[in-house]
Amino acid sequence: MLHDINLTVKASYLIDTLEMSMKKALVIGNDYHENFQTLQSCVNDANDVYDALSAIGFHALRETNLPMKDMKAVTNEFIQCIQPGDIVFFYFSGHGCQMDGINYLIPSDFDLDDERSLIYGSLNAQKLISDVHRRRPGLFILVLDCCRHNPFVDQGSLKKLLGLTSTRIKDGLAPMQAPPSTIISYACAPDETSFAGSGRQRNSAYTCFLLYYMVLPMDIKEVFQRTAIDVQKSTRSKQIPYLFANCNGPAYIVDNHMGYHAAAQNFLQRRRPCGKSSFFECLTFIISDDV
Repeated sequence: MLHDINLTVKASYLIDTLEMSMKKALVIGNDYHENFQTLQSCVNDANDVYDALSAIGFHALRETNLPMKDMKAVTNEFIQCIQPGDIVFFYFSGHGCQMDGINYLIPSDFDLDDERSLIYGSLNAQKLISDVHRRRPGLFILVLDCCRHNPFVDQGSLKKLLGLTSTRIKDGLAPMQAPPSTIISYACAPDETSFAGSGRQRNSAYTCFLLYYMVLPMDIKEVFQRTAIDVQKSTRSKQIPYLFANCNGPAYIVDNHMGYHAAAQNFLQRRRPCGKSSFFECLTFIISDDV
């Protein structure tokens, strides 16, 4: 009941604040899961991405460890606040999988009974894209840091972890296409899994690098390209992020003035890079633990 009250209050915040902004973001991170192994860095990822977006002028809503009812409600409320021409940023960190080429984002209370559980008990990413574009945004950026490989679970795949036995259900995310003015980034290649953070690292491998580049004044496609290069290099090509961009010409979420704004600079100074002296040092444990 308290959580429902909090969501109602935040819904009012969305109506009053987000509708007045042209840069709007929804950030969700799900570490906790009632029916299978908990992740360790998704809430940190969400918190840090929220801070980064706020530093570059987005009005953002952050939610963590959401059950399906709340995840659906807050997403729908956010979509209703989008106005034509807005820059819209949606970030999800947690478990995700695919069935019949459709991608699903897993809530904290997901419980598998059959294939219908995945359809009705998780968030359909393709439907999310369609619903957002009905609001005619100027630019929609969808970032999915999903398909986590949890190093503390002796399971061969997320599919096994969730108890999914259907041949229709696959690990990883399926590639997606979208209408013009859309950019989609995955933490790893389609049909693959990504490295999750652990107690030794605050963020996932992908979000660790993304947080640095996203507050810099450069084309957003270049932000994701540089992130992908660093992730691939640091993981020795074991994780290669995916990028789909249906966007003619450069697109910026940080202009030159905002890129050198005190808030963005303070953000970089507080957390660069993942608490280590270099990005590659902060991810060394991923390789050393896996070889």
